[in-house]
Amino acid sequence: MPELKEILERYVEAEGPLNYAIKIVGHPGIGKSDAVRQTAREKNLLFMDTRLAFKENVDLGGYPVPDHEKGRMIYYRPKFIPPREVPEGYEGILWFLDEANRAHPTVIQTLFQIITERVCGEHVLPERTFIVLAGNLGEEDETVVTEFDDSALDGRLAIFHLLPDAASWLSWARREDVHETVIRYIAANPERLWDESMIHPNPRGWHQVSQALTVSYGLKDHEALRTHLLESARPAAEKVISALVGTVACRDFMLSVTAARELTASQVLSGDEEKLKLVRAGEVAAEDVFWALSGVLEQLRKLSEAASGDLSGPDLAALSNTLRFVAVLRADLRVSFFHRLVRQCGLFSCIPKALALWKDAGAAGALADEFGRILESP
Repeated sequence: MPELKEILERYVEAEGPLNYAIKIVGHPGIGKSDAVRQTAREKNLLFMDTRLAFKENVDLGGYPVPDHEKGRMIYYRPKFIPPREVPEGYEGILWFLDEANRAHPTVIQTLFQIITERVCGEHVLPERTFIVLAGNLGEEDETVVTEFDDSALDGRLAIFHLLPDAASWLSWARREDVHETVIRYIAANPERLWDESMIHPNPRGWHQVSQALTVSYGLKDHEALRTHLLESARPAAEKVISALVGTVACRDFMLSVTAARELTASQVLSGDEEKLKLVRAGEVAAEDVFWALSGVLEQLRKLSEAASGDLSGPDLAALSNTLRFVAVLRADLRVSFFHRLVRQCGLFSCIPKALALWKDAGAAGALADEFGRILESP
């Protein structure tokens, strides 16, 4: 997300005309439109949002009316495309063409004209008009897209695959006054921000949960929400949350309010010393340990993908902290975790580097030897 913000800012700050547009692809609800809208607001650009899935080619051209004097048809400019001139008070126009790969093939053809000529039908776009497209992934995120292959059009697009990260989302959520309980939950369980293998949960869903709690139910802070959940046998709010982020995430979110888990993925990744002592002493419920480590694996998998399997800096430290927790688990749990760490995260080569960060070289060497034996076993 921080990289996308810089890319968008550089794009709209260009001092001369550009012969390409930006296209953002990714799962539904991960913040594609929010990122573009925020850039427009910060750069004082008129933000125009057009959903191409609901448009046809004739819509883009405008409404035809007869010019009796000249004996021809003229086309009135559609309201949903940029005006002839940049409105007073703005530095330009950011035209966001959402659901681009769900549009009709004839509309997609018109995109070529918009991007290359800055013309839509017969309507010339203002000089400082910046085009940003967005779309979903198709089968990968269970959305319907228009199968379209045009190398000429693709050659005019800088295509970016957006993957949300919890840190960026939390920064945005605090600015937007998202409900404090939602922020607290995602901060403690960053792996719950979104599930790329499922539709739910996703960042948009958590924002909707915040709105439901604050606007629909008037539960404006954590204590109000906790009181409501404890005093209601089957609160309707629970069904709303489940509909927005899915049953599993909803159940865990509710528990975090009424009976918080003793260990979270965030505490493991950050190397919380007090929690480490409790786990070592067997004073943390096994279910909570399993739940936290499952979240840790999901976070490490995402970090591994972003770094192409070569963690460094804070990410390597997160792996190192995780291994400290794993080292105090029962032997069977360590074996299970190591196998999943290799299969799911592909971090085999990072283990020695992570263990090298330990202050206790003897304990690090013992765990490294055990890890080697596990991998050698059938």
